[in-house]
Amino acid sequence: MKVSVYPVGSRRFVAFVDENEIPIYPLANAFIYDVFLNASFSTKQRIAQELKIVLGYFESHGIDLEKRIAAGTLLSSTEISKFYGQLMLRKDSFERTQRISIIPSVQSKNIRNAIAASLHDSCKVSVETRSGRVRTLRKYLEFLFSHFHGDQFPPQGLINAFETMCCKLKAKESYTNTKSSAQPVELVESVIPNDIYQQFLQIIIPSNVNNPFKSSKLRNYLILSIMEQAGIRRSEVCKIKISDCQFHDEYNKIKVYSYPDDKSDPRINRPDKKTGRSHMSGIKPSLMKDIEFYISHVRNKFTASKKHDFLFVAEKNSHGTAGLPITREMVNYMFSRVSTSLNFKIHPHLLRHKWNERLSEIAKKKGLDREYTEDLRRNAMGHAPDSQMGRVYNDKHEQLIAIELMTRHQEKIDGSKE
Repeated sequence: MKVSVYPVGSRRFVAFVDENEIPIYPLANAFIYDVFLNASFSTKQRIAQELKIVLGYFESHGIDLEKRIAAGTLLSSTEISKFYGQLMLRKDSFERTQRISIIPSVQSKNIRNAIAASLHDSCKVSVETRSGRVRTLRKYLEFLFSHFHGDQFPPQGLINAFETMCCKLKAKESYTNTKSSAQPVELVESVIPNDIYQQFLQIIIPSNVNNPFKSSKLRNYLILSIMEQAGIRRSEVCKIKISDCQFHDEYNKIKVYSYPDDKSDPRINRPDKKTGRSHMSGIKPSLMKDIEFYISHVRNKFTASKKHDFLFVAEKNSHGTAGLPITREMVNYMFSRVSTSLNFKIHPHLLRHKWNERLSEIAKKKGLDREYTEDLRRNAMGHAPDSQMGRVYNDKHEQLIAIELMTRHQEKIDGSKE
């Protein structure tokens, strides 16, 4: 079983299919487009992936959810607990954790237990992922119950038992949510050490002898530079259109917005902005002029590029994709090549963190207060008006300042004693 994405006209759909791309689990497919009909395509994809894991788990344990709910034989507390215990782990860790206890070379029971606990913890998913899987199971069971019993008059005992089962699942959701409080800020000097950061800025320049790319050097330089200067996400840079770039006035702005079902986008897995709030991102005028040069002298060489307005295009034709908009996987590949050259793992979100660090430093130098800095950050990042993400970056910066001040103070005290 797998989740397949297929286009119908300008729209995209997800479906559960077998190895021959034949649709299976008709009720599961119906569930996605009944309960989540008005949700975004990315949400439908996420729900489908979560449900795939849920169905795979129960299938491996010989439990047919459709038949159980149709017959009124609900999940027991033990079955729910076992499901939750398994679904706390990464999907690629299910079999591995079943073999954790097999450690014949270690004689000490305490050591074996410690190793097993460590392996188990390393396989755990985030609390948000756990909560999502439990929630998807509950919603799917509610859909099945309504499908099989909604037009009938089921016994009150069955209704009460089903409500009790759902309450147990909700308790698991609530339990995971209570654990998702803000994590303490990691007080490192920088997410990307300054010397590595400077190397990164130099190595991506097309003329640099250490540039890790054999081709598409200008395009890759522009993509990585936009992400570094504007702090935008991987999906957002893939969505940039020529019409989003302001080649006028100050020559330094790019529009970033959400348009999940863009009819002009030929990609099946269309990238989209994480939040629906549009905003303007700023880059250096010199970079904007480089973008203009790329459009005229590189992008325009590809015939397929004339059929759409997306800025960055594939330049190799190994799969007939030359001139089509780049994918998120291509951006990941760029970062992997750069990371190998630097011997330091840099990923898209790390650049976003670095951008926020630099904003905090500039705000400090200009004497801007905390609340105003948060407003600036929310607008520049496209965060929702009530987003608290800015506090994470501000808290970290202020704690580092406090440590620096107290260190200097202590040095003065120690010096006066000598």
